[in-house]
Amino acid sequence: MKQQRKLTEADVTPESVFYQRRKVLQALGITAASLALPIQAQADLLSWFKGNDRPPAPAGKPLDFSKPEAWQAKLELTPEEKVMGYNNFYEFGLDKADPAANAGSLKTTDWKVKIDGEVGKPITLDIDDLLKRFPLEQRIYRMRCVEAWSMVVRGSALSWANCLSWPSPTATRATWLFKRCTIQSRCPARKIALLAVASSIPMSKVCALMKPCIHWLC
Repeated sequence: MKQQRKLTEADVTPESVFYQRRKVLQALGITAASLALPIQAQADLLSWFKGNDRPPAPAGKPLDFSKPEAWQAKLELTPEEKVMGYNNFYEFGLDKADPAANAGSLKTTDWKVKIDGEVGKPITLDIDDLLKRFPLEQRIYRMRCVEAWSMVVRGSALSWANCLSWPSPTATRATWLFKRCTIQSRCPARKIALLAVASSIPMSKVCALMKPCIHWLC
């Protein structure tokens, strides 16, 4: 596989597209000057929207993970309450605060992932199998949004490319089809989630685009 070049911050969004969106935000009264604020101040911008006025779900089980030096950064992290209280996860509600408040209904210890079809070794894995075979890594990510705010967050996850290469996909496999399962008792807003139940990703892009991590297993 051809080695992918290291992306820079300038690769995130084409400059022409970025400035067009900035003009839209300015028309809405959200100025680009906020991007020059310190990280702490940028995080406080999230309080302008809903997302920080509801108690979060109970904390989950602590995870064991390594911290590869190549994926660490000496940046001030956005406060955790800001990160956890501002999410898009529509199975748990349409409001930014809903996922953090409703995530307690999600059980992560009794589900399985099935990988079959054009593979040499069809397998079914549960969360314990995944964590044993594919150790977690913690990486630091800086995210920038067109809404004129940014975050610096920690993400603990496993390598998606390693997971999909283990069952030995055949040479005839052209795409991966991802299907999700939602259970009403665990995903309270499932009926109003306007999301597709499956997505198809070309095999050629799996390793190139999804090698960093599968998020979020934290």
